Amino acid sequence: MTLNTTSPWVLVLAAGEGHRVKAFTRDMRGRPAPKQFSSVDGKTTLLGETLRRAERITPAERIVTIVAAQHERWWKSVLKGFPPGNIIVQPENRGTAAGILFAQLWISRKDDNATTVILPSDHHVESEDILCRSLAEAISAVLRSVAPFVLLGVEPDGPEGDFGWIVPRPGPESRPHRVASFWEKPDAATARSLLIHGALLNTFIIVANSDHLLALFEEKLPELWRLFVQKLMHSRDGSWPQQEFKDLYRSIPTLDFSTEVLQKAAEHIWVWPVPSCGWTDLGTPQRLSEYFVRQQGHAPPSRSDAVQSSESSLKPYDALETIGPGSHEPNLPAMTGSS
Repeated sequence: MTLNTTSPWVLVLAAGEGHRVKAFTRDMRGRPAPKQFSSVDGKTTLLGETLRRAERITPAERIVTIVAAQHERWWKSVLKGFPPGNIIVQPENRGTAAGILFAQLWISRKDDNATTVILPSDHHVESEDILCRSLAEAISAVLRSVAPFVLLGVEPDGPEGDFGWIVPRPGPESRPHRVASFWEKPDAATARSLLIHGALLNTFIIVANSDHLLALFEEKLPELWRLFVQKLMHSRDGSWPQQEFKDLYRSIPTLDFSTEVLQKAAEHIWVWPVPSCGWTDLGTPQRLSEYFVRQQGHAPPSRSDAVQSSESSLKPYDALETIGPGSHEPNLPAMTGSS
């Protein structure tokens, strides 16, 4: 199939364990499951919703999903019908930076002028039309070289203290705004001030030119970037053997993309304001409980005080984290040089 070269690639992040809400999340059979595989109605999962969102943006052949080996019993069925070669299974938990960097290098091998959309898989959206319309506008801005790296920021309904916030610089409403700064989980007074001054909730939905994204890695995480690029340069016929991939992951540090790249590169990032659309990530017990109430009329069936008490010690965006090595060989796609 010949793809439209202006179609973006979509990178779906679905390798997380979801520690903070683990006591609540169940799959479609009612069994405990990581939150991206959880289901409220027994018909679809959060990952399924994300994949449908991705298909509104681009053909299935351009959707790449990062998963974890020990989650195979869940993702294998959800990803049925998507190209098996586009499923990247990470062998070690080394944080989000390594996963995004490897996936972008994989995409760039296939398309050296790629535009990449990064979609976390722990989001629920009441109005997909509003979100996808804003996504389409952000994609257009990147394709037209108006801005090379755009984060989607949702207009908040109130002073939400448990989210990340983006402070935009002033600018025309119809164009992306440069980012002035990031605030992570502000206190109540700061959240009220951010709301008054027009700050936006950070969705961690990203649209980026691949060269710009890789340049940020090279600038902010040069050692990690160099290790991955050198491995690819010395790989035979453009492929990366599974054992070498596993060995590399064992040798690298655990690094978080949001902390180590985004928050240190505000001057290189733009934000696209998204009108209020009922967006939320389901990263805390409270937000997950509210989601269940909206969908089913009652709270989740179980609760763990241990999960809640450990919440403050965990990093944000834990849905994006990878987990430990699986019990079998990962299904690693070959790094071929053409589509």
